[in-house]
Amino acid sequence: MTKFDAALLGRRIEDPSSRGIASYVAELIRTGELTPGDALPHVRSLAEVLRVSPATVSSAWSLLKKRGLIMGSGKSGTRVSSPVGLVTRIEPASIIPARFDMRLLYPDPDLLPSLKPALVSASEMPGLDQYYDSPILPALRDVVEPEWPYPAEAFAVANGASDAIWTVLQSLSVPGDRIVVESPTQPQLLNLMSDLGLTVVPVPYVEGGLSLMHLEEAMKTRPVVVFYQPRAQVPTGNATATDRAWRIAEVLKRNTSAMIVEYDDLNALSLVDINSVGEYLPKRTIHIKSYEKSYGPDLRLAVIGTTVARMATVHAQIRLTRQWTSRILQSALAWLLQDEVTAEGVARARGIYAERLFALTSMLHANGIDVPARDGFCVWIPVTDEAKAIEHLTAHGILALAGETSYSTGALPHIRVATSRMEPGMSSQLAEILRQSALAL
Repeated sequence: MTKFDAALLGRRIEDPSSRGIASYVAELIRTGELTPGDALPHVRSLAEVLRVSPATVSSAWSLLKKRGLIMGSGKSGTRVSSPVGLVTRIEPASIIPARFDMRLLYPDPDLLPSLKPALVSASEMPGLDQYYDSPILPALRDVVEPEWPYPAEAFAVANGASDAIWTVLQSLSVPGDRIVVESPTQPQLLNLMSDLGLTVVPVPYVEGGLSLMHLEEAMKTRPVVVFYQPRAQVPTGNATATDRAWRIAEVLKRNTSAMIVEYDDLNALSLVDINSVGEYLPKRTIHIKSYEKSYGPDLRLAVIGTTVARMATVHAQIRLTRQWTSRILQSALAWLLQDEVTAEGVARARGIYAERLFALTSMLHANGIDVPARDGFCVWIPVTDEAKAIEHLTAHGILALAGETSYSTGALPHIRVATSRMEPGMSSQLAEILRQSALAL
């Protein structure tokens, strides 16, 4: 239905510029006056009321589509997007009182290396008073290149994982493009893709990697990108097996010229070696490694590796938005990656994170909930009713993440529970409450 015809909407819009129109309609959507499925006036009708050209209204609609707020065009009309296209945010822990906030996959501060010696060393690097144009500090490239999962031709540094993913996808796509995405996945990744105006085509991430049958079907939509996490996949903890990486590459060879974007979130904290599609399709693969969870979130560093030709477009995007990533931080990371004491600390952290994960999954198993203990910072628990499970946990002072936030479309109900900051003895306390929550109706 149309809640706002051209006459009513036109009377309420004070700024008839394309941005003014888009801003006002976006506000109506945010406040709930316009809801998913509501139709918007035809371009020419609204333009006539506002006494502007149809191109002005059309431009406003384009701005809203880029943000995933509206969809459709032509004879079918333009409508407010479904809730899947809207960005959802997780409130900070301080806003919601709870004994345990187990929604966010943060590293344990006690398991992070000291940054002081690395930053002191980095601060003595010459040339810090000069502007910089290289995509990566040579000293950092020398350290990361030998550890890359396949031979990449060029590297660049981004200001953290989200920045790296945003930059890569921005360089590969335009609003409205389709992108194949593992399902379930990280909510913030779906938010990011929505912000870029991309249409998500979900492919189940099962044990061993992406479902080949579903991937074959998804490629028929002609996506520009296939995006997945090759190991310690959030939220399932799954990893791509060696034979699955090869089979994924074979599917992509047959079906499309889409680029592959791999995101290695845990990196050195993962329990398994990485199997990259880049081993078989190096010219079409962009691999992103995050160093935030293993070496410190405030380093804000991720490294991108790909071909020289593809890196040219990625680096152009970097130069357009921020020019370069701090050489002090790059040098500090290079120092940390070569320091033996730091390496021992990261190995110790990897073991402790695994112990916390396995402790909770073992207690859940003892309480009748079979959740595989694979890898990562969380457990992915099937429940009878998500809303009731979250409500039950909240009543016991525990915050968990609703599984629906990890899907672009509906799926079986789950909750995501972080284990990375679990305190000793917590698993036994949590297991029974989680069991009750999983069965809550």
